[in-house]
Amino acid sequence: MTQWAVLVLMGFFLPRFVAVSAAQEQLKFEKYRDPEYGYAFQYPADWDLRKLPEGPANDEVRVLVQTPGGNSFMVIVEDQEQNPSKAEFQSDPNRKTRVDKLIQQTTQQIYRRVAGNLGAVDSKIGERTDLSNDAAMQFYVSTLHKMKAGAPVIVAGIHSYPFSKSYSISFIMTAFFERGAEKDNATMTAVFNSFQLLDKSENSHNSSGPADRSSKDKSK
Repeated sequence: MTQWAVLVLMGFFLPRFVAVSAAQEQLKFEKYRDPEYGYAFQYPADWDLRKLPEGPANDEVRVLVQTPGGNSFMVIVEDQEQNPSKAEFQSDPNRKTRVDKLIQQTTQQIYRRVAGNLGAVDSKIGERTDLSNDAAMQFYVSTLHKMKAGAPVIVAGIHSYPFSKSYSISFIMTAFFERGAEKDNATMTAVFNSFQLLDKSENSHNSSGPADRSSKDKSK
């Protein structure tokens, strides 16, 4: 049973070709764009979107999107040491190991903590995939959490470390896994896969260095 659950989880996200264009046949989609940190994603217009933070407790959460059924997406921006440049990363013979280390850290720091917060009775790691590209070190993690009652909960994220920036961006989805809800599952997958980093011309941080947010941090 445990092995089957992981396979279902992986199968839900493996078709990354499921695009917003397919879901748009019956839903009106809006595009959210954050030029300050250089990312964007699309979501159905009838979903509730809130720009954050709304207080010190949520100072790392940039935006929260909630569906009518109680599922959610959020973007978390975290300060950190400056990421390597594109040239540095691509010339590094150990770049795969570098990304694998980030995946392991993220799995422990985010997904293990989420399992505890959910009160899950069993949690499984599904797919972990290196998605690094010309814009960032990037990877994907999916997890499935069995609850005491009700549907299992999927928590999955796309985690980006933009080259030469001093922050990371995580696009995290939390959703109840309903096997028969094909339409809703397709929409959730389309929104998840719509996350992208913006071109340099659209990113207001495109000329920033290690002190990207130093003035903000000093004022906190």
